[in-house]
Amino acid sequence: MLEILLASFAAAMILVAIYGIFYRALKLRDNATQRTHEARLQARAAKVIRNDLRNALVSGGLLASTLMGSSTGSDGPSTGFPGYLKITATTGRDVPDQYYGDVQQVEYYIVRDNNSAGSLNAGTLVRAINRDLLSSVQQNATEEQILTGVRSLQVSFYDGSNWQPSWQYTSPTTGGSSSSGSSTSSSTSSGNSTAAQNLPEAIRIDIEQLPPAPPLEILVPWPTQPFAAATAAPSTPPSSATATPTPRPTPTPAAPATR
Repeated sequence: MLEILLASFAAAMILVAIYGIFYRALKLRDNATQRTHEARLQARAAKVIRNDLRNALVSGGLLASTLMGSSTGSDGPSTGFPGYLKITATTGRDVPDQYYGDVQQVEYYIVRDNNSAGSLNAGTLVRAINRDLLSSVQQNATEEQILTGVRSLQVSFYDGSNWQPSWQYTSPTTGGSSSSGSSTSSSTSSGNSTAAQNLPEAIRIDIEQLPPAPPLEILVPWPTQPFAAATAAPSTPPSSATATPTPRPTPTPAAPATR
């Protein structure tokens, strides 16, 4: 009888040890799966944001005339979270039941996530898209969730020497001006000089999420080039026929051709 009790006790101890090892293995698997899922979500968000920045368009016309962003979010919708960015990009996709071009207006900001209990200090980063840029009536943008558990969206603009926490550019076509940081400068140009100083040389986006998710940083250079001068008419002197060049971000080779 004593031998049976000892054998039963030994078997129970072995089963407890096996259960502990199995439970730890399940926890490690779940943690690894969660980290992989978060890393994939971050990679997708970085890919979408980087693609919009690389294919940004500032043509100076009505369709692409504004660049706006700040780390405080004062220029965007009032959501209670810092960070806002508004650009025009040639990343629109063809949809069978819609007739729009590839130029679309894209906005990034954080909205409160009502489905996340216990995370009142974090929200969801959304990507708002407006493809009907010629409409006389303001259209409601289509919001796409990019990343959850976001606490802040920091947008910085490199002016050639320093990083500015905000930037606003409006082309002369719309009767606006451009400014970087606390300084304001005219957005016009003459002769062969361009207004490239009115556009940043690079844009950096820092996204802070709830721990243990690591912060996400996206840095995209913005090389600019002027449009080609217009061909002079026979009756017009060459000195007055040169069109005012307007800077625009140079798209990557994989970007769709701007029109």
